[in-house]
Amino acid sequence: MTEQEVEKLLQKISNQRMFGEAEKAIANLHILNNEFPQNKRYLALLASAYLDVNADDASLEYCNKALEVDPYYSEAFELKGMIAEKKEDDDLAEKYYRESISQEVPFKMGYLRLVLLYYKLARYDDVIMEAEHLLANFDKNRDESSAEDQRKIFAQWLSLTYIRLYSSLIRTEQFEKAIEKVNEYVAFRSTYVKDPYQFLTEDELLFKLYHTIQDPEKMESSEDRILNHYMVPSNIVAAMKKDVEQGYIESANPENYQQ
Repeated sequence: MTEQEVEKLLQKISNQRMFGEAEKAIANLHILNNEFPQNKRYLALLASAYLDVNADDASLEYCNKALEVDPYYSEAFELKGMIAEKKEDDDLAEKYYRESISQEVPFKMGYLRLVLLYYKLARYDDVIMEAEHLLANFDKNRDESSAEDQRKIFAQWLSLTYIRLYSSLIRTEQFEKAIEKVNEYVAFRSTYVKDPYQFLTEDELLFKLYHTIQDPEKMESSEDRILNHYMVPSNIVAAMKKDVEQGYIESANPENYQQ
């Protein structure tokens, strides 16, 4: 199989997985693995495809085959962590995710998996530590990247990282730092949000955070923007203020919004 044939087949497999043709993707991955039985990447792709269809034992089998080829293969450890987490063995999942980031080559997705796992477990200090490491050490020049590359970065890891990070900061009452991270997130995402009048979750969150820390200048500026730029009705703004008084920062109390 030539390099061009391999790339064509990999693209076909990617499309099949994207459009829910898992069985066809697995069949083609077996063709690829039969051709290149010692290729750790293709073994991990097959493990991942089996995980997609809940064939956990088969997925684990091919993870282990990939690790036989390369005992330090981070992607295989990540997949084993995902299998363990699916089986609700969070301690084992953490162990495998930790192994995935302990190798010489920095592994972005291992850190992201830890962020998501720790958030699920309400280990917010750990979320903050791993998320800040991710943001500081991967795709460092992302602000100078092309629009297409920024979209990929946003979709692959940055969005999930920022959302878990600022939520964890809120839940540990580090409100000013949460505001900083929400603003960073909004600034990066401005590449994708072209409608200047689209009222976003983060606009509401910033409004509530400014009221939480009682910053008069920011409170006034935020309220003016919501009322006069986004044209949000005054009764909704009043309800958002009530939310803050009642401790609803990331969520809303439906009773406050009843006419």
